[in-house]
Amino acid sequence: MTDKDAYICALEKKLAELSGIEVGQIKKNRLANAADEARVISEMAAYVASITVQRAGQAQAGIVSPQIADIYSHINAELSEARGAHALPPLKYDYNALEPHISGTIMEIHHTKHHQAYINNLKAATDKLLEAEEHKDVNAMNALLPAIKFNGGGHLNHTIFWTNMSPNGGGEPSGPVADAINAEFGSFQAFKDKFSAASVGVKGSGWGWLGYSPADDKVGIATCQNQDPLQLTHGLVPLLGLDVWEHAYYLQYKNLRADYVKAFFNVINWSNVNERYENARKAAGH
Repeated sequence: MTDKDAYICALEKKLAELSGIEVGQIKKNRLANAADEARVISEMAAYVASITVQRAGQAQAGIVSPQIADIYSHINAELSEARGAHALPPLKYDYNALEPHISGTIMEIHHTKHHQAYINNLKAATDKLLEAEEHKDVNAMNALLPAIKFNGGGHLNHTIFWTNMSPNGGGEPSGPVADAINAEFGSFQAFKDKFSAASVGVKGSGWGWLGYSPADDKVGIATCQNQDPLQLTHGLVPLLGLDVWEHAYYLQYKNLRADYVKAFFNVINWSNVNERYENARKAAGH
């Protein structure tokens, strides 16, 4: 038995003690959630493969959704990646560095398996998009939007998420972002309560966010379903994101999402959040 298997076995036994649920059932629940995630990713890959690009002269003219270009633009702004040249960004800390708040096993699987899967699907969708552009098949381009949005959003969201955490994180923020939080919510505790409630309350899979509104020069809380990018969905520049898909916490917290959200505050990299806030304000001309 590997160290990872031993860790999972011990964790399942502890969960059984705490919850009163048999280890076998915990394994079934964990496998079911992993299967659901794998199914969604697999279905998206199959969807991309099913799109047939019409050759020049057969393709229909029309208007390409501007969201396609927007997604690649947001990815480029975050990662300096050219369209199609997407790669898994390395973490700036070890997988087990966030323990005991987020287990090393979760971090390793989340980073190397889940995030990598979004990248693989994004690259496949981009290849199909380039083919559609070559033949001026607007229908095929627009048909690819759900896949580009889901997988491009998954790549973008996770990249932000990793940088939003640090082994030396937690506590309360200071500096400009702290002032913005206090101005909008009245206190850090009020922000924490609202952010936590919004994140816990996400229906199904999605994300909780603290974002910046360039138009209002204010921060705000929002949630997004699945992997929908915050800026594309709400017009907010992402500052702090919390992944509340079950793959992000189930192995450690089971179905206790609220406990996971509470633990997240112990690893928030407020220096990174503050840097994002200052850069967003500067870009907006404030």
